[in-house]
Amino acid sequence: MFVRDGKVVTSPSDLSAAAACEWAFLRELDARLGRIDAPPRTEDPMLRRAAELGDKHEVAVLERLREQHAVVVEIPRPDVRDEASLAEAVERTQQALAEGADVVFQATFADEDMIGFADFLVRQRDGSYQVQDSKLARSAKVTALLQLAAYAEQLARTGVAVAPSAVLILGDGTRSEHALADVVPVFRERRAHLRRLVAERLADDAPLAWGDARYLACGR
Repeated sequence: MFVRDGKVVTSPSDLSAAAACEWAFLRELDARLGRIDAPPRTEDPMLRRAAELGDKHEVAVLERLREQHAVVVEIPRPDVRDEASLAEAVERTQQALAEGADVVFQATFADEDMIGFADFLVRQRDGSYQVQDSKLARSAKVTALLQLAAYAEQLARTGVAVAPSAVLILGDGTRSEHALADVVPVFRERRAHLRRLVAERLADDAPLAWGDARYLACGR
């Protein structure tokens, strides 16, 4: 999440953050809006290690896909605050899909208020693309499914045929496949809710107070 020209731009991971704790998400938004100091951040060695292992898992999946497919296009990660850099990454993504790449890695999508990067888009025999994401976890989590749905919605928005299911490639190597017809409606509801949360914060000049009954809080 970041603020550009007074507009809040979110990501699929913000859906997860708001689902875990609306209050924490909105306090972070207040900090981005300059209403409060940014919350103190302390490095968590466990989280750092998990991130490192997650990156290794992603690279391993990418290498397997390179062995299995002839054309794998990697989209360089743009500077999301630079409109030109972001537009170039989006254009490269669309070009790779239009040319029928077997796999697109780190596909970049952006609409009016959300930016996302899909781990893998894999072309199917019928020409559609299946959204696949690598996760270190050993079982599928709702937050991960929301991200799959977000990328599928963005893919469909650009006019690309989307496979009816999406896949999580888990840390133990198993593939967890999920019908988008079951997941996308939940994503749409959660995104609409996220937009309402952001709109309410933008309409209120005062920082969010602890105990505000409008918002759920995890208590941590």
